[in-house]
Amino acid sequence: MTADVVFVVDPLERLDPALDTSIGLMHAAQRRGARVWATGALALEARDGRARCLATPLHLAPSVPDQGCRWTVPDPWFRAGTPAVLELDEAAAVFVRTEPPLDDRFVTATLVLDLVDPQRTALVNAPAGLRACSEHLLPLHFPDLTPATLVSADPATVRAFVAEHRTVVAKPVDGFAGRGVLRLDHHDPNLASLVETVTGAGTRAAVLQPYLREVTAGNKRVFVVEGEPVGAVHRFPTGGDFRICDTRMAAAPLTDRDREICARLAPTLRRHGVHLAGLDVIGPHLIEVNVTSVGGLRKADALLGWSLCADVVGRALDGSLLAPSLLERTPA
Repeated sequence: MTADVVFVVDPLERLDPALDTSIGLMHAAQRRGARVWATGALALEARDGRARCLATPLHLAPSVPDQGCRWTVPDPWFRAGTPAVLELDEAAAVFVRTEPPLDDRFVTATLVLDLVDPQRTALVNAPAGLRACSEHLLPLHFPDLTPATLVSADPATVRAFVAEHRTVVAKPVDGFAGRGVLRLDHHDPNLASLVETVTGAGTRAAVLQPYLREVTAGNKRVFVVEGEPVGAVHRFPTGGDFRICDTRMAAAPLTDRDREICARLAPTLRRHGVHLAGLDVIGPHLIEVNVTSVGGLRKADALLGWSLCADVVGRALDGSLLAPSLLERTPA
């Protein structure tokens, strides 16, 4: 019987088929003989206690590795079939791949997905886990693994933290891909204005950490599946920007510290049904735990000849990612 694999994604026209991990996972599912379906957060529905969606079947055109992190893809890169309503309990796997922010639309989608039986359908990642595991705040549960961190909406508190550490990095709690990230220096004459910007003049919290000199050499993305590290890449800043560019990468060895970080986080990730995660590490410090639309796998597969996307999809289809109990489900 042909397996159905459903991808909850942003509109297809917003995805880059040459780089996007969601596309790599779709290709891997198609190569395994599965039917690939695309749907969106607003297309998810609940009817009489069951989750369903209006989804479009996709047939992806072949792609091959190109220069660097990219894949060569034809135009058009997919052929769409006739949309149909799917009962998600009947799918082999559901990959939740919409980008942040985690707004009301996203939360509602995850609550609908809570109705999917994780013992029958692999949920990557579990919807309750996506709500529980804030990418920027989960590391705070492991303070010995992270640099000094402040989460605050109070401008005075933020300014005091900057004064203490001289140079800090500030980012939105729900930010991603480096968007909204600022470097704050204690001697900057625009500091007060920048603090107002990052806190929304005291209306939203920001995450602040000391600027780590090691970031000038880049950071490391550790790919974690079922709590175990399966590979890592070094990612570099570019063009004088201190932020990391994830299209400039190289293979990175897993250090003892990397393995220690993974081992410490593994029970938490497994408990929340986070089957796929990307840990961002600078020097010895854990910075972020990416659980929502984890990226970089397709790029690493192209650059390094790895099979990360195929590994994740293979585990989803062979039953390895099914829940052993109903712990991931939200009680009524």
